[in-house]
Amino acid sequence: MKKIVVFFGFLLAFTFTNTCLADYKQGKHYVVLDKPVKTETGDQIEVRELFWYYCPHCFDLEPRVDAWLKSKPENVDFIRQPAVFSDRWVNGAIFYYVLEDMGEVERLHGPLFDAIHLHKTPFIDQEDFVDWLVDNGADENKANDAFKSFSVRVKLNKSKINTVKYHANGVPTLVVNGKYWVDSTHAGSNSEIFKVVDFLIKKESQ
Repeated sequence: MKKIVVFFGFLLAFTFTNTCLADYKQGKHYVVLDKPVKTETGDQIEVRELFWYYCPHCFDLEPRVDAWLKSKPENVDFIRQPAVFSDRWVNGAIFYYVLEDMGEVERLHGPLFDAIHLHKTPFIDQEDFVDWLVDNGADENKANDAFKSFSVRVKLNKSKINTVKYHANGVPTLVVNGKYWVDSTHAGSNSEIFKVVDFLIKKESQ
């Protein structure tokens, strides 16, 4: 009798889980791109975050991004992409690519969000940002060189082009394998975004 109860309990849990997964509908919980965007991760499933340092919703999502990265499937590669919807978004993208060029993303990505949203640090120009980098242990010459580097300019231009390709409505937006995207509006809230992302990863893994 006990084995039967355990079996039906497992069956109920299995059915409930798959029902929840099946509840995510195209057009309601996520968007399917008319023209998929080529991924950069080879055989791995690409999950790309479109974000902007000055976006409060991106700041709120960041702890969930960090938590998800610790348990993401092994067949998934995560890419951050600063979105550029207009000229006023350019500085945020440059900041990220400067960090990337310097090899400082892992150490300073989170603190930069904090500097903008918690400490209200003004970044008017290159000098302001370099000063902040130096205050946080970065090399001043290396930082200034990164601002002038060809790779940062190329990545910035690529980001502008890709932002258009994904046809996203804003940030934060998570793009799965260049085929689907989900934001808090479609998912229902920031807390639900990665549930939809995980659903789409399973869909792509089949």
